[in-house]
Amino acid sequence: MNSAHMTNKWDNHPNPNQLRWAPFELSKEDSKKAINFVDGLHTVCGAGDPNSRHGIAVHVYLCNVSMEDCCFYNSDGDFLIVPQMGTLLITTEFGKMIVEPNEICVI
Repeated sequence: MNSAHMTNKWDNHPNPNQLRWAPFELSKEDSKKAINFVDGLHTVCGAGDPNSRHGIAVHVYLCNVSMEDCCFYNSDGDFLIVPQMGTLLITTEFGKMIVEPNEICVI
């Protein structure tokens, strides 16, 4: 997993105002290489401490290929996935889900 874009360091105080984040664009260089869901995760913000097991992290993802021959394990709690563009086929230990834009998936 490429963890270059993920972090649990919250150096700034959280902003109490309602925010939204623009999608991360695929640059011309990025569009030439394969980026799966895990490699495309980027941390936007968060709060809490992973050692105390209390807090939240917000990530945005972008991907252009399927996750073949690899998997992702999240032991931190609920994972909300909201696709902006394109359809996701998500396979879990409980079965498969098709998630389209304007739908949400909670794992």
